[in-house]
Amino acid sequence: MLRGAVMSMLGGFLSGERVLDVCAGTGAVALEWLSRGASLAVALENDPMALDVLRANAKHVRLDGQLTVMAGDAVQQLAKLAADGRQFDLVYVDPPYDAELHEAILAALPRVLAPGAQVFIETRNGLPESLRIGWTQVTQRRYGGGWLDRLQWPGAEP
Repeated sequence: MLRGAVMSMLGGFLSGERVLDVCAGTGAVALEWLSRGASLAVALENDPMALDVLRANAKHVRLDGQLTVMAGDAVQQLAKLAADGRQFDLVYVDPPYDAELHEAILAALPRVLAPGAQVFIETRNGLPESLRIGWTQVTQRRYGGGWLDRLQWPGAEP
């Protein structure tokens, strides 16, 4: 439901955006964005079983050539991407709700955002105001059992 809401907000199709899927799980978001026109995707995932599924899914839908999978801690992988000068136009963040990673991920993200980048983040109860400090909140909506916040770093146009 949340992924469908994001695609609806984005108009259904993409046009060459560089996308980042943080805490990607099976890679559903990254693969969806690639199938709808993103030029490349990077998926960050820590769980070995999820990584196996993610890689198999990418190969099955023949998008493995456009997808870079990075295994390990999301915050550490974001630091590596920043050090490499990588920037992304769209970011989807879906850490396990109980992992308490939202703050650390949001702190690391600005270094990998392209001008005009949009960030979508899933939470159980909505992103607290304390974690939105410094960000522009475009929307916050409940979808089923979760919440989706759409954010931008200041100076970026929605």
